[in-house]
Amino acid sequence: MPFAVRHRSDPTPPIAPLPGLAVAREECAAAMAALQGRTEEEMRRRFDAGHRAYVARLHDAPAAWGWVATRTADIGELGSSFAVPDGERYLWNFVTLPSHRGLGIYPRLLDAIVRGESRGAAAAERFWIAYAPENHASGAGIRKAGFVALAELSFDAAGRAALRGLTPGGGRIASRVLGLPEAADPLAQCWRCVRAGRGAMSCAPDRCRCDYQQPASGCAA
Repeated sequence: MPFAVRHRSDPTPPIAPLPGLAVAREECAAAMAALQGRTEEEMRRRFDAGHRAYVARLHDAPAAWGWVATRTADIGELGSSFAVPDGERYLWNFVTLPSHRGLGIYPRLLDAIVRGESRGAAAAERFWIAYAPENHASGAGIRKAGFVALAELSFDAAGRAALRGLTPGGGRIASRVLGLPEAADPLAQCWRCVRAGRGAMSCAPDRCRCDYQQPASGCAA
């Protein structure tokens, strides 16, 4: 899982406008509960904890959404929690409706959030996002939105959450944010296999064939 960053001062990615697409912050717990199929109480707890919701609408119809953590964040798949540093944001829980996938909405939603959260007196300087290594579609959208991967974030051979730098100093920076140790050895290529109990290093190097968007996919032997 890459852990990626985009700075407020980074060049705006070359993403052409999508006619009919509008992104706005949503502050209604009932509206988010209806969109996500969750309880209004859960959505209200998110708002109370400092999370902000954004919804992308295409021709006024909900198409995608995501959340921005301003105080604390969790990466549930790894069992990891961390405090979001002052002046920074962690982007999480993004969903594009199946009917609207393949249109390039996700990177445009990410870009709109970064631009929106970069304005005003409480503007953020740095934005973080992470995704499972087998979530190839998310990875492509995140790169198109101008994020740069600093570290791998996955499980070590003992099944513990850890990270490895991908750029000079990237591991140290990611460790500061997440509070996770840096690993010297390779990390698991696939969260799905670890969570399914197949063992942290069940995928041979460069042999993982899992795809988040294809539930029937699996790793090569």
